[in-house]
Amino acid sequence: MARILEKTMDVGIQEWMLTFDDLNLEEDFANFFYPCLEWLESEGLIRVRSYHRTMGGRAQGSVQNVHITAFGQSVLRQEVNITGENEMLSETVKNVSKEPGYYSKFGDFLGSLLGGFTKSIGS
Repeated sequence: MARILEKTMDVGIQEWMLTFDDLNLEEDFANFFYPCLEWLESEGLIRVRSYHRTMGGRAQGSVQNVHITAFGQSVLRQEVNITGENEMLSETVKNVSKEPGYYSKFGDFLGSLLGGFTKSIGS
């Protein structure tokens, strides 16, 4: 998820295609490519124009125009403390992309952060 978010932050709003190979991950992560995209989209963090799945493997194909939503931008601007130091979630995403083992519970953390953030907005 962090690599998808990082790539999306870097590209911004423009025409583009994202493939699993663009994330520079080991093949072990291929099974998570589409499920992570779909989860991020269903949580409202990103918007995906279209999915172009092809045969030949679980992560074959591409997605077109992955963009961070306004909600996603507000979540990424939240200050978090995973490693003992406060930093913006967008910086955490970049750090997770560089050192995935260091933030081994990032997925659980992101899910709980979204739950709390959504609850606070609804109040």
